[in-house]
Amino acid sequence: MKTSAILNATNRAARLAALAAALLCLGAFPAFGQSAVQGVDTAGTALKLAKPATRVVSLAPASTEVLFAIGANVVGDTTYCVYPPEAERVAKVGGFSADSMSLEKILSLKPDLVVSNGKIHRPITDELARYGVPTFAYDPGSFEAIASAIVEMGKLTGRQDAAKLVAKAMQDRIAAVRKTVAAIPAAERLSVFWEVYDEPLMTCGAATFQHAIVEAAGGIDVFADLPGSWPMVSVEEVIRRAPQAIMAADDHGDKLTLAGLAARPGWGLVPAVRARRLILLPTGLVSNPGPRVADGVLAAAKALYPRYFP
Repeated sequence: MKTSAILNATNRAARLAALAAALLCLGAFPAFGQSAVQGVDTAGTALKLAKPATRVVSLAPASTEVLFAIGANVVGDTTYCVYPPEAERVAKVGGFSADSMSLEKILSLKPDLVVSNGKIHRPITDELARYGVPTFAYDPGSFEAIASAIVEMGKLTGRQDAAKLVAKAMQDRIAAVRKTVAAIPAAERLSVFWEVYDEPLMTCGAATFQHAIVEAAGGIDVFADLPGSWPMVSVEEVIRRAPQAIMAADDHGDKLTLAGLAARPGWGLVPAVRARRLILLPTGLVSNPGPRVADGVLAAAKALYPRYFP
């Protein structure tokens, strides 16, 4: 290794060590009048902080949305965090994948809490743990898990009351859609195939909130029997299960259009394609498990049953 490279590595290590030491000093003692707080993340890991977190870095769009909604102080997020608009004005620590994120940048922001997307961010959160930075995994797979995690983040950031209001408002709006859907006769209910990806063909499993969106909106998920998150399915099985609607987030581009569906071998037999019932929903509402998932449920219900949701 060249001398300059050795010096650069040594300097970087020294900077990281200094930042870590500063973080430890900041979090060593609770501020006057503040007491320890604790919460449990979506992985079931309990986290205890000496005082409510006042400098939070978010590593995913969904947690960024939640943190802003409850009024937490977000000092850093990613280039993929675009909602609310304020999220675009904070310091960026990288993209969505762990290998795109800068450990040095995160530490320079002196966070007393980092919220990750769970397993996908394990490489960076493991590094943060080495420097004593607490992390909270946020990767909920159901409406109940979203609401619970919102409240837990509220506890850790001293925004518990606000978090409870945000979670309740989301749940109340979903409940209102469910109430309307309950009046729709069974004979009018539409079966739905949710397309996650085309090559390989993937759908949402029963452990995802996308599956929950379909059901809360009154749809019948044709692959509700598949456990887990993102199972691969065959074209033949989609044709056999004959969905009456095809639903997806609207970020597929030209990979998911009516013309494209009709051109797929055998897909002309699918009732949804024959009826031209392709429903593309705003990705911010149905791909990020945050408070706006209630808007995603309403949008899905309106698309499936416009007569009941004028």
